Amino acid sequence: MQTPAPAIDEPNQRGIPLSVRILDRFSSPIAVGLAAAVILTTAYLVGELVTGHLRPVLSGSVDSLALRATATLFVLLAYVPVAHLYLRRWTGQHLAALRASFGEVVSLEESAPASIIAGILGASAFLVLFIIIPGFVAGFTALNYQLVAASIGGMAFGWLAGRFLVCMVMDSLRMSKLARSLPVLDLIDLEPLSPFVQQGLKSALLTVIVLTLTSHLYIAPGTAFIGSVTFLLIWGTLTLFVFTLPVRGIRDRIQREKRSQLKKIRSEIRDSIELVVNRREGGTSERLSALLDLEVRLERVRVWPYDTSSWLRLGLYMLIGLGSWVGAAMIERLLESVF
Repeated sequence: MQTPAPAIDEPNQRGIPLSVRILDRFSSPIAVGLAAAVILTTAYLVGELVTGHLRPVLSGSVDSLALRATATLFVLLAYVPVAHLYLRRWTGQHLAALRASFGEVVSLEESAPASIIAGILGASAFLVLFIIIPGFVAGFTALNYQLVAASIGGMAFGWLAGRFLVCMVMDSLRMSKLARSLPVLDLIDLEPLSPFVQQGLKSALLTVIVLTLTSHLYIAPGTAFIGSVTFLLIWGTLTLFVFTLPVRGIRDRIQREKRSQLKKIRSEIRDSIELVVNRREGGTSERLSALLDLEVRLERVRVWPYDTSSWLRLGLYMLIGLGSWVGAAMIERLLESVF
């Protein structure tokens, strides 16, 4: 039975963005995030209408990429705090499951300095990739509503995304290090290790959603080509990275335990074979048969604690991102043929 999502503990609030702490007070953070996305995007589009930038886009005389990109930024501004909150809640659930199986394990706390530095780097990276570099390539445009909205929204997203990513990576690293404090593992039953796998799967899901929301921007990036490709590579690589990072520590533990136990069993097998050959002890044949069966079972133990369903879920997550890109491309081509 799944434990209820715990609220963020008071002692662990250092380094957690204010938006995440506010969301934590609501019973339905997803609904709040959706409402915030609608409000922010609508406010931006109203500003575009008032300043006269929306009509040329609707008429087809101006490419819609800049408008879509900025509108997507405001959707991401609402999504990232929700993702950050659920990451913290899921991490708490996984730690609780590990405590139930292995006893007390260390708790995870945010690092305030690392979170703030990551936020500054994220905001700066967005400004460079999507404002400064395109400006040098295509020429800097005069200051207008579109540029101001994109700059403010982009830096805000970079700030929140940077803090979210450092939280995700640090949680994954700490989960990986927990393997060192766990007692001797039962290699025949790896089910208690599923929280490590779940941490990676759910982290991957959160990053894939970002790729899904931004997939329509990769079709004709124009002057933002460098930024778009960099953004896609960063989040795509991060998806695979956070999937494997939480289980690396437990993989090393399984590998060491497997090697150690196989060494002991093979030593006993050699002793048992000698006794059987020399007929020095009755009942040794049955013991030898049991040892050989155990050796085979241990050899089949997966070093990476993933099962078939884990790989299928990761594949499904990646297909969501790919499917959204293909769908966006088809809609783009359809609109071009109609208008």
